Amino acid sequence: MKLGVSLVVSTMLLAGWAASPRSAEAALTSSEKGQIRDFVSTARAENAARVRSLIARTDLTAEESLAALSESVAPVPFTDQRAIFLRELTFGVSSASSRPLLAHAVTRALLARADAVFQKYVGGLDHEPRAISELVAIYAFLDGTIANAGRPTLAAHDASSGVSAAAYEDCSKELRDHVEHNARWLKGDAPVAESVGRVRAQAQAALLDMLPDGLTRRVDAADRLGLKGARRQILTDWGILLQDAGKLDDAKAGRVREALARLPGARVDLELIYAGDDRGPLRTRGLVAFAGGGTAEANPFGEELTPSAVDTSVATIVQDLAVLAAKRALDNRGELRVQAERDAALAQKEPGRMLGRPRAPSVDHVIGAAVHLLVLDAPRTIDLAFVRALGGHPESAALLSDALGALSAFATAPPSSGGGGAGPTLELGKGNGATTASAIRLAPNGAVVAFTLEGHSWAIDRTAPAYSVTGITREGQVLSLAHLATARTPMRDASSWSEGGLSFTKLRGTPRAGIAPAAEKGGAPTVKLQGSGAKGYDAIMTAAPGDDFVLEGDLAVRGAPGGLAFRAANGRDAVRGVLLVVTPGGRAALVTTDDQGNESTLGTPVDPAPGMPVHVKVTVKGTKIDALIGTATLSGTLPAALAKGEVGLIAKRGANVDVAAFSLKKK
Repeated sequence: MKLGVSLVVSTMLLAGWAASPRSAEAALTSSEKGQIRDFVSTARAENAARVRSLIARTDLTAEESLAALSESVAPVPFTDQRAIFLRELTFGVSSASSRPLLAHAVTRALLARADAVFQKYVGGLDHEPRAISELVAIYAFLDGTIANAGRPTLAAHDASSGVSAAAYEDCSKELRDHVEHNARWLKGDAPVAESVGRVRAQAQAALLDMLPDGLTRRVDAADRLGLKGARRQILTDWGILLQDAGKLDDAKAGRVREALARLPGARVDLELIYAGDDRGPLRTRGLVAFAGGGTAEANPFGEELTPSAVDTSVATIVQDLAVLAAKRALDNRGELRVQAERDAALAQKEPGRMLGRPRAPSVDHVIGAAVHLLVLDAPRTIDLAFVRALGGHPESAALLSDALGALSAFATAPPSSGGGGAGPTLELGKGNGATTASAIRLAPNGAVVAFTLEGHSWAIDRTAPAYSVTGITREGQVLSLAHLATARTPMRDASSWSEGGLSFTKLRGTPRAGIAPAAEKGGAPTVKLQGSGAKGYDAIMTAAPGDDFVLEGDLAVRGAPGGLAFRAANGRDAVRGVLLVVTPGGRAALVTTDDQGNESTLGTPVDPAPGMPVHVKVTVKGTKIDALIGTATLSGTLPAALAKGEVGLIAKRGANVDVAAFSLKKK
């Protein structure tokens, strides 16, 4: 009976010993530790198996194995040759049975080396480029070789690599402790030197990739990395790290997140966005997008719209992401790429036809620049493209159609190329907020030909086979400047300009002019003139309703002398008539001019001239003229030679003359 009990107890003890984690019977001798140090120091790949046979012995505890390798790796620089040696040590032919231990040992050893580098340069790491390069290389090795052994997917490790989930848990804990130990450099998003930003980015990417697979992986990573606010949300929502040297505060990071939400194509397979000027290599399981750096325009919409400004530090990042989204879409939609290439080539023939500011001439950058504007402010982008179409240049409208098509390639609802479907929807930007484009309809080549935005339905007529833009409508009505809330009056060189019932013709010089319809139904239009002649006044005129009349409106003169003309005609060398001339920074005066351009002042000038814009009301009756300018009045008597003539605007070279709410009536 006692013998039977003894046998059972002995069997249980043996089973427990076999199941326990590597119970030790011996320890490495000083000679064996010396061999490991020598082999690691020389880093010859053929000696990796000998080191493996020493540290992966079953008679050692795991801690003894880990310590033996760390003690040998920590004192020596991490070089390309040493990387080959450690890769062979972990994944060599005979390493399969001990690979979980080896992966853990190499991870701890390299982190010990990184600790040594941080300790050595604790006061001036940012001024040590060799140390920076070594740290980046260490974390990149841990990411590429250990965390992404074999052929992992974006969401999971490769189970056939031989590195177990338990080993990855151990390795990730080593990285977590290392980040905590060097939190000043590696944790969170606090400002660091630009040269250290990439070190932190690579270390955080390595920790993210090293974590065991599971539903909580992204949240665990955010916790261990100390990420908060928008950066944490970007990681937990999409598995993307937003990294820089700490220049982006949470508000700016939030704007980057908003842009990412509008650019689903940019998020495909993306793991790391690095925003900064240092674009050295970074290694992750997914894709790396280098964004930002350089400069951006504070007003990317230009002078054709009312003023608007953006945060340039965020805009540079968003534009790079927009280019990435455009490239993905065009790679997936071959016919759209062909169309976009054709439209980009046409837009590049003349200045001022691009939609946005491409950083390179490639179609990816051209369409990316248009996508960038849509992400920033879609209503303004539409106004910019369509105001150019009104001026006879439809190239920007074609790029708008292509850019919307590129964004639709990754829309949540399936695209509709014909009637019957509601079409996809797109979240787009609108200043500091957002707006939605819906009921999107695509042409067969993938360009957008119809959409609804903020209650208005737009259609872009694109005629096959070239799919050039032949017309634009809103609610079925032909495009008008009144449809474009932020557009300024388009200026063009011409011999005549018309809008509604108002028409002007060129009287003299080389004027650039335009007429904007009233913003409200029943209102008065705005007339604009830009002087570009080298001598005298450029002038545009409209017929007076009679010999006696009243002109009223809000006058603005900027840049150079300009104003209004009455009872005017084209003289031999100049505009002949009576002029109301405003000199910016000077005076406002009524003058008469003859065929040679000689001027004679009527009455006493207003000096200084009122601030612009100023309401004016000019009454001409018989030989009398009275001009109310703000609160001042100018009066005079006209010579008999000026009994008849036209009414219009005048501008010297460099002047911009606007008359808003232009009204001309018979007296």
